[in-house]
Formats: sequence, structure tokens, C-alpha cells
Amino acid sequence: MHPPRKALEFLRWFCREDYIEEIEGDLIELFEDRYDKLSPRKANRKFIWDVIRSFRLRNIKKVDLSYLKDFIMFKHYLKIGGRQLIKNKGFSGVSILGLAMGIACCLSLFVFAEYESSFDSFHPYTERSYRVVQHTQYVDETLYWNTTAYPLAEALREDFPNLDLVTQTAGPFNKLLTVENSGGNNHSFESRYTLYVDSYYAKVFELNWLSGDKNTAFNQPYSIVLTESFAKKIYGGSVSFETLLGKRLLLEGKEALQITGIIQDAPGNSTLQYEFLIPYELFRLKNPDPASNWSGNHGGTTFLVASENQSSEEIESAIQTWQKKYLSKEDNSRIQYKLQPLSQMHTDARYGSSPGSYNISRSTLINARYVGICILLIAIGNFVNLVTARSVNRAKEVGIRKSIGSSRFDLFQQFTWENSLIVIISIVFSLLLSSILFNQANQVFSSINLELSLKWSHVGVILIIGFITVLLGTSYPALILSRFQPLQIIKNRVPFSKTRGISTRKAITVFQFMIVQIFVIATIIAAFQMDLFKHKPLGFSSEAVLMTPIPQADKTEFFKNQLQQTSNVLDVTIGSGPPMAVNGLQLGSRYRIPEMAENEGYETELKIGDDNYLNFYDIELLAGKNFMNKTPSFNEFIVNESLIKTFDWTPEEAIGRKIITNEGEATIIGVMKDFHNNSLQNEISACILINWEYFKDKAFIKLSNLDSDAIRDIEESWKKAFSGSVFSYEFVDDSIHNEYFVETLIFNGFTLFSIVAILIGSLGLIGLMTFLTTQRTKEVGIRKVFGASVSEIIHFFSKEFTFLIGVAFLLALPITYLLMEYWLENFTYRITMTWWMFICGGLATLLIAALSSFTQAFKAAYANPIVSIKTE
Repeated sequence: MHPPRKALEFLRWFCREDYIEEIEGDLIELFEDRYDKLSPRKANRKFIWDVIRSFRLRNIKKVDLSYLKDFIMFKHYLKIGGRQLIKNKGFSGVSILGLAMGIACCLSLFVFAEYESSFDSFHPYTERSYRVVQHTQYVDETLYWNTTAYPLAEALREDFPNLDLVTQTAGPFNKLLTVENSGGNNHSFESRYTLYVDSYYAKVFELNWLSGDKNTAFNQPYSIVLTESFAKKIYGGSVSFETLLGKRLLLEGKEALQITGIIQDAPGNSTLQYEFLIPYELFRLKNPDPASNWSGNHGGTTFLVASENQSSEEIESAIQTWQKKYLSKEDNSRIQYKLQPLSQMHTDARYGSSPGSYNISRSTLINARYVGICILLIAIGNFVNLVTARSVNRAKEVGIRKSIGSSRFDLFQQFTWENSLIVIISIVFSLLLSSILFNQANQVFSSINLELSLKWSHVGVILIIGFITVLLGTSYPALILSRFQPLQIIKNRVPFSKTRGISTRKAITVFQFMIVQIFVIATIIAAFQMDLFKHKPLGFSSEAVLMTPIPQADKTEFFKNQLQQTSNVLDVTIGSGPPMAVNGLQLGSRYRIPEMAENEGYETELKIGDDNYLNFYDIELLAGKNFMNKTPSFNEFIVNESLIKTFDWTPEEAIGRKIITNEGEATIIGVMKDFHNNSLQNEISACILINWEYFKDKAFIKLSNLDSDAIRDIEESWKKAFSGSVFSYEFVDDSIHNEYFVETLIFNGFTLFSIVAILIGSLGLIGLMTFLTTQRTKEVGIRKVFGASVSEIIHFFSKEFTFLIGVAFLLALPITYLLMEYWLENFTYRITMTWWMFICGGLATLLIAALSSFTQAFKAAYANPIVSIKTE
């Protein structure tokens, strides 16, 4: 016989401890009596009703509402903080602006570094996937290639069955696709990123299929898989992808390919860029010699996926032993195949960038994060200076609160929440600034498919940055404000320690301007290095030179004749590429003299050009003669100075000498003066110019003016010569400029963040000057009473920040020198840092700081001294 359990538990839950024993006893006694006299059901029902009747105010436990106090105080703090923001609009605006800029810069740099580090990390087997790269060892150097011989993948599949997957690609190449329409009105579309892939490619890499069967799409050689954007480019934006399956496209106007699939575009953070994919089997059918040739490096790329129990070192060791089965004795002695993790393809510059992509070093990304942290610290220091400078105005408030019983901890909480409100608002504005910055950056660098944006995955970074900002930016000001003593405040003695308080703010200001001057001086040095890239004489003329591909070699002369009849065209030459290697347009070979053994020799660049190539680019001949025979042949070489220096020949001694390359033997007929055949990050290398029939796939056109009429005339000549092809062009100067993309990106970043750092630092200096003028109001008044002039008062305050900036400059000097020396070491051709670059940086910072602080000093100097003495 027991009363209802739930009702009894409810009674014990709400009933006061001093009443529970009496009430519970009475109710149980009544329950037992009813249980005997009535029925169990009625006894239970009446017990429940009695419990409900006992639920009265006098019987209920006292509710602990202490937790509401914290909530109420939190609302109070936010209300006070909001009032302070509205009351001090100028201070609030400056504080929020400075913090927002600092947080936005820090966040942007962290997101950029995270984006660049995420390249190729989204594939299914990223942790076990590798690109096979080639190290070729010669007597004088080691060459690093991101491509290998085409037959490598198939041989690895056959001889290493324990590898999970192996895939082979060729390209990307420039190709032309033609849509056949009724009536012969065909439309052609050019792609710079045509990639041949085998059937294993879709298993190794992440391809998102919009239509088609991924298991059969690459089974037939005469098939093609389009990306979403290229399909829309051909058939229109509203096309249904399912209806495209089975349609025909002509490749280079010859092979009819059937569409077997549509896939999403390659992400911007992918090293592997493509616009459409064609089965590798078709490449093998059309190029049987290179596809089966182990003796050369023809541009194939091999990827493999190791099994879960294999390490890259084990595979490399096995391949090193195995490769002699296919390589010649000479190649086997100098070639090593290495496995490069996919995650390192973008950040390891040794192997160069893939077409359509670029490299950025891991150290650059680490430095970007450091720069972001420095700018955030400048912003936090600026905020601390502003808050502590304004704290003098809150002294009476603190004194009153302490007088009526507020503890130091209560005040610490109040000021922490007030300042945190500013930080939170700053974070919101920083997100907006970051989004604007990302949109601008994506537009400016659209050529590399930059896709910077804020994502949910960045919430962690935002929270960490916000937490650091709140912790560092609010703790010190809250401690300063909460330690004010009411008695001192009543006596108008604001309890800042004259030594420690001011020294702390001075230390913050010195740190701020040390970072600012590092940015400013580094930007000046980087600007001179970029100016060197733009204006250093290259040894050839490239002004107003347009470069366009030649799709049909048999129409070359007709095209030249058409161009020479155009009034805007000054000159024309045909070759493999401009004098400086751009866009990967560089042919490599080995050279030696007949007396040297076959396995000896040196690396050289082969440059193919007609008999007008030297005159067109104004390349000087030091000895010998130009090509005399207009008919291409492989019996004459024109070499540069760097090549003949290998054998200690003078230009005159080199004439008539025989040289052997991988392609054959010929006689030196001329020696040309060294020109920069590589970008200025690298030194001038050996170069051989040949008037050969192969690789003459570019026309170079010198224009009298660069208006749209000139381009239109060239396009008309093009269409007459190469009907059905797509006209495309670029200027050689622009291509050369693009070789410094990463350096330009770094320089633009330095410039932008230097401006931001100067702005934030200036705001911090305004905060310090506000504090100094407030603290010394009475002193200034007394000085003016004793005859001090306005200029003397301004000088009195100016010497404060001048000294601080001087200390910051001395600290910044060695740091900046070491950082920029490290950066400049990456360039073969670099500027020499001089003392005046550092002085200019220091003077520029001093001038900006002087302008920033002049307002506060001027205001203090012109204040009425009687008012200053009476009111402080």
C-alpha cells in the first residue's frame, strides 16, 4: 500500500524543507485511512488532489533567483555600453573603424592562406595520391620536371599491381572545337585547357557529373566530356545537359567526337585545370611515337594512388630499381622518379606550375599569416590606447560606483562588457569589409580563378580572432579603469601611475609604429624591385608586339603576305615564342661539342625563329651573320653569349664551330648578345636559335598603334588565312608582366596592408596624444601663463611622439633588412638596398604621424589657460 509515486515526488520537489515532514505525514495518514475505508483507486485520486491543494505560496520553497542577477547586470552593462557608444560618437567610430580594419585584414590573410593551402585537398584519395615527378641529374645541375614519359603509367600498372590506381594525362593543350550546323554555318571555339585522360582519371580525381555515365564516358577514343561552363559557352546557358549526350563536335576540324558526359568545372583551388576531357587513347592513336617513347620528356603527367600500407619512400625505392627495365643505360643513370603529394603541387615551386595554375611558396603563406597577426595586434594596441585615453573621463563614474559599494570585479566586468560590445560591432563590420575585399580580389585575379569567400568553415577562425581581440583589447583597459580609488578621484588625482601607465601606452605605440615602419620600408623596397621587373632592359624590343597562334603551318606565308599589306602592321616574324619564355613557351635540349662524350653536355633552350627574328626583336649580333636562307633547315645555329662562355670561346672563335644537340648537329654561324630568355627571377641561360620548320606555331606582329582598328585588320587577315579557326591574341609585354604574377600579388598586398597599418597606427597615436593632452591640461595652462607660445606648446607635445617613432624606427631597421634580404634572395636580378630607402620609410611614417597628432596638440595649445587651470 503506497501512495502515487509521481504525486509524492512532486510534493517533495516544491514543498519547503521545514514543512515537508508534517505535510507529507498528514497526507500519507489520510491516504492509508481512505485506502482501508474506501477503495485503492479513490484513495489514490484523493491523495493527488490533496497534493495539488498543498501547492500554495506559503508551502513552496524559496526560488533561487540569483542567476537572474547576472542576466540583469549583463543587460545593464550592455545598456550602459550602448549609451557610451552614442554619447561618444567620435571615439566609438574611430575605435570601431580601427578594429574593423585590423580584424578584416587579419581574417582576409588567414582565409587567403587557408585557400591557397587547400589546393588539391578535396580529391577522394588525397592523403595517398601522388604526382610522379622526375629529377634529371647532370654534371652541372639537377633539373626538376613535373612531367614524365608517356608510357610510364601503363608500365606502373602492369608491373606494380599493389598500387591502387595509376592514371596518365597529356596536356593541357590548345585545341579547337567546331559545332557543325546545317547549311555549313559552323561555329568554332578555342580552349587553352584541353586535357587527355585515361579511364582511371575519374577514379583518382573528384569529377562531379551533371550528365553521362562516369564508368563508360572514356571507354571509346572518339568521345569527349565537357565542363559545365564550356558546354554553356557552346550551346547556351539554358541548355539541358541530358540533351547534349550523343551530339558531335569536331576536334581541330578533323576528328568527330561524341559527347559522353558533362561535369562541373574544376574548382579554383585545383592545380589541374581543364575545359574538356578527351580519352587518352585518342592521343595515343594520333601520337604513337611520343606515346611509346621512354627517351624523352614529352609532357605527360602520371598520378598514382598508393595502397593504405605503402609509404612513398618504399614505392620510390622500388621504382628506382625497376626503371632500368625501360630506360636506356644513360637515362637510368641520371633519372630519378619521385612521388610528390598532391597537397604540395601548388606550394612546391621546384617543379613549376601547371598550365592554367600558379605556384605560391609555403613560406609566403606562413608570412601572410604573420602579417595578419601583426596588423591585428596594431589594431588591438590602437584600441587599448584609445580606451585608456578616454578613461580619464570615466574617473568620476568609477569613484561614485565604488563609493556606493561596487567591487573592483564588478567594475572590471562592466568595462569588459562595454569594450566587448565595441569589439563585437567591429567584427560584424570586419566581415562586411572582408567580403568586399574578397569580391574585388576575385575580379582582379579572375585569370587564375581565384575564389576567395567567407564560408561556414571559417567560423572557427572568426571566433579565435574575436576571442583574441576581446581578451587582449578589453582586459588591460578594464583593469586600469577598475583600480581607480574614489578618494583620489574626489581630490582630482586620477590614479594613473605616471611611470607605469604612460610607459605601457608608450610601449604599445612603439610596437605599433615598429610594425608600421616595417610595412612602409618593405613596400618601398618591393616597389623598387617591381620597378626593376618592369623597366630593366631585357636585351630585345617587345613594345607593341602582338602574338597570335598559327593553326595551319601551310598557310603561314599567305598570312604573312596579308599582314604586310595592312597599314597598321610594321613588321612580322614567325617563331616558337618571344625571346623571353612566357606561358611555358620554352623548348629544352642538351648541347655538347663533338669531342665530348654522349652522356656529357649542358642544358640549353631551343628557340625557333625565321630569318627576320633577330631584326624584328632588335637582338644584337656580336659576330657572324644572320640566317641567309629563307628556307627552314637544321644546318645553322645562332647561339648566345652564355652558351659560348661554357667553352671559353670568344664570339669570333665560336663562328664555324660544330655543336651537337639532342635534335642533331649544326654549325654556329652567329653569336647574339645575351638577352633575358628567362624571367628576372632566373639568370640568363644558354640559348640556340634555329630557323627550323618545326614548332613555328606563333606569329609576332609589330603594330604602329594599338587601337581597335589595328586589331580588327589583323583579325580580318587571320580569317582569310585560317577560316574556321578562332582568332586569339595577346601582347608580348602583357605576357612578360604575367610572369611576375606572384610577386605582383605580394607587392599589392604589401601596399594595401601598409596603408591599413598606417591608418590604424595613426588612430593609436591620436589616442595617445588625447591622453597626453588630457593629463597635462593644467600644465599647458601654466606654461601659457608664463609666456609659452603656441609653437612651443606644439613642440612640447611633438617631442613625445617623435621620440617614440624614433625608437620604433631603430627597432624596425634590422628586422626589415633581414626580411627583405631574405625576399630578394629569390631573384637573380635584384636591387641593392640602400640607406635612403630606410630613411624615406622612417620620414614618411614620421610625417604621417605628425599630421595625425597635430590636431590634438593644436587644440591643447590654443585652449584658454584660465579654463585649463580651473577645470582640471
